[in-house]
Amino acid sequence: MLDRFRRVREPYRGLLIALATFIVLMASNTWPSLSYAIWGLFVATMAAMLYGDLREPVNYESMRISDGAIEYVAFGQTTLVRLDKVSKLEFVREEALFPDIDGPYRETKWVVQYGGGLRVEIMDEWPHRRALLQAFRKHLPKFDDQAARGGIAARREGQWLCYELKADEKLCV
Repeated sequence: MLDRFRRVREPYRGLLIALATFIVLMASNTWPSLSYAIWGLFVATMAAMLYGDLREPVNYESMRISDGAIEYVAFGQTTLVRLDKVSKLEFVREEALFPDIDGPYRETKWVVQYGGGLRVEIMDEWPHRRALLQAFRKHLPKFDDQAARGGIAARREGQWLCYELKADEKLCV
């Protein structure tokens, strides 16, 4: 039911929340003995909706992580990142290109580089962070988990080298 509610357009969603609040107020006045249960259910539903909204990524449309590949869709473009072709992986924290309402902020991203110099930027957001780390650990030999965690935990700007293919190693073709 919450999934169906999330697909409702934003202006209508506010109207539905206002209507639900009015219904809860009326129901708790009509049945005072059930007031706590009615309000508890209402607050739990609103918390679940908020949690669902926060799990949606902001900087990209979707990301699918499969065995050895990451399908990343941002700004209508689909990029397939094959992990066996990666020559360098960095975690980057830098000032965002566009300031937020509260002013400038730092955004985080993974910069994937291929042997030919092609670079792909994957925005780092918490709904997919754990799955990305697991994929990097599994498919990139000698992935530096400590550097990745250090970059994630840091508050300052910087770049953390998490994986680099050595000159004597070969890419899988």
